[in-house]
Amino acid sequence: MKWLLMGFFLFPTLSNAFEPLNTDDAGTVAAGGNQIEQYFIFINRNGGSSQAVDIITPGEEYSGSADARALPFTYTRGLSNAVEASFSTTYYNQPSGNFSRLSNYVFATKWRFHEDEQYRYALAIKPILVLPTSKQQQVNGLGLASVNYGVNFIASKYWEDIELHVNASYMRSPYNTNYSIGNSADANRTDIFLLSLAPVWTVTPGLRVALDIGATTNPVMTEQYLSYYSLIAAIYSITNNLDLGLSYMRAALTYGATFGSQVAGSTRSEIGVTWRF
Repeated sequence: MKWLLMGFFLFPTLSNAFEPLNTDDAGTVAAGGNQIEQYFIFINRNGGSSQAVDIITPGEEYSGSADARALPFTYTRGLSNAVEASFSTTYYNQPSGNFSRLSNYVFATKWRFHEDEQYRYALAIKPILVLPTSKQQQVNGLGLASVNYGVNFIASKYWEDIELHVNASYMRSPYNTNYSIGNSADANRTDIFLLSLAPVWTVTPGLRVALDIGATTNPVMTEQYLSYYSLIAAIYSITNNLDLGLSYMRAALTYGATFGSQVAGSTRSEIGVTWRF
């Protein structure tokens, strides 16, 4: 982050707002550079109660009725100073059963198509392709047994100690209708929209904190159309190329339930590292 404060020319070296946030940033890995994100997440589904809502994270969706523990992994390669390509997958420690623990094979490309050095903002677009899971993985909520695809529009604005990221995404999410999703027979919506906003503050050199809030299409057709989430995160730069991130997210059917002492529909805790080389 301290490199960002040296000038807008360093946009290509920045690409670490996705983890542990939901909201992506317009930065890309520099041409020829590599980045690995390895995280551990714990999802609490509130005992599978009727107030539980799906945890929506592009490429890491989980719709099972039970709690989950998983290890999402992402590898990103800089193709040019404005284009990167990434591959990600998730290994589930929980739930387990007669299916592969690896799920959510996601291919994506991010293109930063506009940047303004004077006003310090950038715009990017990120097409996403998600390969189908197995039928039993769909039944247990570890993805959908059909090809999913979508696109994310990203806008980032930078000040001296604050940056702001806005995402507007669409996912086409068909599934195998002969099988349940997350052990639920309810039909799911296949057009998923997500709008999110994430301000990030530089507290001290090497330490950032963030608030990430968003509204998304609720997949279950029998429930209300929108669900919401609120997330707080911290990113500590151990070195210039190694970050430690952690976050806590609450998802619910109202914004009020994502804050304060009210019971959230679902929660997600996340911790891990980002390594650039």
